[in-house]
Amino acid sequence: MSRPREAAFVIPHPYVDSLACFREPIRAMARAGWRIDLFTPPSSSHPPPVFEEEGVRVRALEVSPAGTARLMTALATHRPRYRWIVTVPQWALHYAGIAASLTRIPLVCISDEMSVEAEALTVAQRRWKRRERLAHQRCAFTIALSEGRARCIREENRLPAGHAIFVVPNSAPGPAVRLASHFYQDTLDIAPDKFVLLHAGSWWWRLQFGDIEERARHFGPDVVLAFQGRLRDGANGTPAHANIRFGSTLLPSTLLDYAVSSAHAGLALYDLETANHREVGTASGKIALYMKNALPVITTAQPSLAWIEREGCGVCVEHVGQIGDAVRRIRTDYDRCVANVKRCYDEYFNFDRAFAPVLARFERA
Repeated sequence: MSRPREAAFVIPHPYVDSLACFREPIRAMARAGWRIDLFTPPSSSHPPPVFEEEGVRVRALEVSPAGTARLMTALATHRPRYRWIVTVPQWALHYAGIAASLTRIPLVCISDEMSVEAEALTVAQRRWKRRERLAHQRCAFTIALSEGRARCIREENRLPAGHAIFVVPNSAPGPAVRLASHFYQDTLDIAPDKFVLLHAGSWWWRLQFGDIEERARHFGPDVVLAFQGRLRDGANGTPAHANIRFGSTLLPSTLLDYAVSSAHAGLALYDLETANHREVGTASGKIALYMKNALPVITTAQPSLAWIEREGCGVCVEHVGQIGDAVRRIRTDYDRCVANVKRCYDEYFNFDRAFAPVLARFERA
């Protein structure tokens, strides 16, 4: 009798089921008969992760010295022994890597957030970068979220030529479909004849692009900029305006497609000062979410996202002052833009096709 197939995912991020780069590998493995233990921190600001597939168990993870000891003990003593440990840089990769080495369980890195040595400015950052590199070199293989990131990761962490890197986009299985929905119209009091430009996800970028709220006031009377954040208190202190709406209700991941489908276009802005954002490409969860729901995209002009405009899926902007014009360009040929989005979602974001060789590699353990 073969031993049960069990794997541990160690993901120290809350709201993990809203992030396709984690959710979809877990779901795909569970559907293939794997039993998955997901170690992730509980959060008072996010709903607990929910998976409809049987065999996924959520276990509490605490990022602290005591939590580290409990995690390593759980990974090392679990019976039957895990066949794989899957994790992310840096803290989890380092400590899960120690447990994997002690138990000879193969380790896999999902490279979600990239940190490069040139951006490690403090002693602590440089120390963690060295730890990440050493742990990564011991991994059986890597899942990267774009081709550009795969190249960058191999160079940064000095991975040998024989180290396999599978490129799997940060996306849900296709095809791209617009659901019948008027979610934001109902919940944010938006008239049905308004064009809704949606920003879904974290709002860190307001530090770099804060004047977008002022710009949105001049988009015109028939355009509304709607924000859907990942924190319950994300909109505190924001002035009201007829062209701006903030969704203060944190949505469960199962409602995201329905909500996003009620918008008309999606906004994804990236700060080009970090390698993590310069090489975003198909790692962008926002862009994948928009395109999954057949929304044209307005994003930052940069090489890794140039295909958005080249393929007719939206418009790339140099600064927030160009967003209003980008909306007008999309609206002038909207149906054609939507058709291009649907076509390119299968080309750039086909999760099932990209993950098939990864699943086959897991199955060989």
